[in-house]
Amino acid sequence: MGIFEVFYQPGKLFSSLENRRGAWVAPLFLGLILSLTATVTAIRTIGMETIVRQQLQNSRLSPEQMEAAMNRANSPAILYVSYASPIVFGLLALLLVSGLLTLFALVGSKQPRFSTNFSMVALAYFPYTLIVSLMTVLVVIMAPDRSVLDINNLLATNVGAFMDKDTMSKGLYALLSAFDILTFVEIGLLSYGFSKVNRTSLAFGLFAVVSLWIVWVMIRVGLSFLS
Repeated sequence: MGIFEVFYQPGKLFSSLENRRGAWVAPLFLGLILSLTATVTAIRTIGMETIVRQQLQNSRLSPEQMEAAMNRANSPAILYVSYASPIVFGLLALLLVSGLLTLFALVGSKQPRFSTNFSMVALAYFPYTLIVSLMTVLVVIMAPDRSVLDINNLLATNVGAFMDKDTMSKGLYALLSAFDILTFVEIGLLSYGFSKVNRTSLAFGLFAVVSLWIVWVMIRVGLSFLS
């Protein structure tokens, strides 16, 4: 089974997952490798000190705490944690989304299997991960002034990228940043995959996926007020 079928015949690919074991292996590991590559490239190109300064510029830390944080920016421990983050959080996100979608599928006529939904989610996320990783590498390499790049919003595919985050509330900026064209395409692919593997309508698939997205946006907006 070629994972690139998800680009040109996703319906056929998703429909075949029920009888395939280990269909999640290739998209999962390739996706994690892509995320790690993009993260390492961004950190090494932009610089950890610049990234830490961006993260802390609007924080409530004292000057002494800011200086201490900057001194730790290039420590091996900080670098290793930064490199490991996309792998750990990427895997946890796939597991969480798969589990929640499996729960949604319980209301349907077909008894869902977590393994099948996990394979579907891993495959559905692969195009998103591939495109975002490639765009991230291109942006950080080709940028004439890398010091002005916003590590939290590198790609101009969302509404927030066109706003001045220094003149608006953090909550509003987080909300606008969630309206992302790539995310909406991913929502559509996940919804379609959900309807295929769980034999539900596309409308119910959209309801399930969009519900998870709304909860995630609310959490993201709430966390923005704490930073």
